[in-house]
Amino acid sequence: MSIPGLGQIAPQAPTTTQRTINLRPFGEWRFSIPHQHSTFSSNSSAAGVTVRLAAGTAERDGTELAPNCVYTFLPGTKSKLFTDQGCTLEINNTGGYPLEDRVVEHPPEQSPMLSYINLHFGLQDHERAAAAQAQQQQHPTHHQQQQQGRGAGAGVARPKPGPRVLICGPPGVGKTSLAKLLAALATRMGSQPLVANLNPTDGLLCLPGTLGAAVFGTLMDVEEPAGGFGVTNTPISGPSAVPVKNPLTFYFGHEKVEDDVDMWRQMTERLAVLVRRKFERNRDVRMAGLLVDTAPVEAGDKEGQDLLGWAVRQFDANLVVVLGSEQLKTELGQRFASEKTSFEEPVTVLGLDKSDGAVQIDKAWRQKSTETAIKEYFFGGIKARLSPFTQSASFDELVVFRAPDEPYEGAPVLERVEITPEMAHWTLAVMIASVTDSPQAIRFSSVKGFIVIADVDQERRRVKFLSPVSGRLGNHPLIWGRWPEPYLNLLA
Repeated sequence: MSIPGLGQIAPQAPTTTQRTINLRPFGEWRFSIPHQHSTFSSNSSAAGVTVRLAAGTAERDGTELAPNCVYTFLPGTKSKLFTDQGCTLEINNTGGYPLEDRVVEHPPEQSPMLSYINLHFGLQDHERAAAAQAQQQQHPTHHQQQQQGRGAGAGVARPKPGPRVLICGPPGVGKTSLAKLLAALATRMGSQPLVANLNPTDGLLCLPGTLGAAVFGTLMDVEEPAGGFGVTNTPISGPSAVPVKNPLTFYFGHEKVEDDVDMWRQMTERLAVLVRRKFERNRDVRMAGLLVDTAPVEAGDKEGQDLLGWAVRQFDANLVVVLGSEQLKTELGQRFASEKTSFEEPVTVLGLDKSDGAVQIDKAWRQKSTETAIKEYFFGGIKARLSPFTQSASFDELVVFRAPDEPYEGAPVLERVEITPEMAHWTLAVMIASVTDSPQAIRFSSVKGFIVIADVDQERRRVKFLSPVSGRLGNHPLIWGRWPEPYLNLLA
């Protein structure tokens, strides 16, 4: 039986824009896919823009693309593919995404990538030198044993770690991209560098509003919008196409460092202590060294440069890389001219040009990226959907802390607060601590995970919340920060 008129409806073919791009050596294909399509579109065939490496070699921030493998880049991705030998890319924009892209080709000697790659090789030399020194300390020659015997009172020398690099610069110069590039290139050489993030605006393998560190010893996710630094690369995100990383995270709860400078100083000090412990316990990580990504700092910003100096001393950095500002490089060079690390190394300041493709992320894009990170933490992305657990608890079962609105002299770092309807749609951090611990201990403990408050029933004194895992929260305290703000209702 036929339905009258149904056959008159012409089938709608999907909008497809397919083309081939040929890049010469040291060429780049730069692209931006706006946050316009829903992260949870039911049409998986129109998930994003697909790219296939048909010939040659190409990489995204140091992670190589496999030949003839189709990669899907999702909405919210702003990045580039680089080739050092030349390549052919097949671009397929199924669904007609508003893709903004262009091809940029520099002579090799004029490409900023050349200086970044040279920096990588310099760090590898430093790593090999540190490994050789550690080998000598472990198996000293007869002459060295005699020297050690004469200086027995001085104690055993600490093993020197590999390069400790702090990356800084003004906004929009590509600091995080350089950190990803150096980490990816190091892992390709078999190293296991430790990466630390001191910029709360960008979470490292976690939600924004956090500071943290993680060892990168395996492949990074090329397709993920954050290029391997996002929440979908952790065990909480479910099955992954690449080995997951296990970050150590502290909950800052603010968007910018200047929102609570004292707290930032204390958290970076605590993070640096844990980094040193990791170096002591893991030789491979110690030899690979450390990459520290920082918040934006500009020339003439004395307070910002003071905070950089604090970070350099806490993490014992021996190399400060300044991107995109010759004036800032000069000012920091003067500041660190007489400084030495705990290993009596000079603190070297190196200035590098920023890529002309690096741009400052506007507020709307960053807000949308934050929303997407929160959604993906609880619901997963297109490649791996997750089903968070909706749970209910009484007011008495949850213990929530928050920093005082207006800190005063002698004020605690946290105060216990009552549960109110104002908490609805906020994301709260679940701490690896006990509700009986002191506010100080709770504030500086690491993060176990996050929940989002779905609804607060004041009359029944019940709270409904989403959690990525089942089970009660037990005696884990919660911290209610001041950022990210509740931009959206995850249950809508």
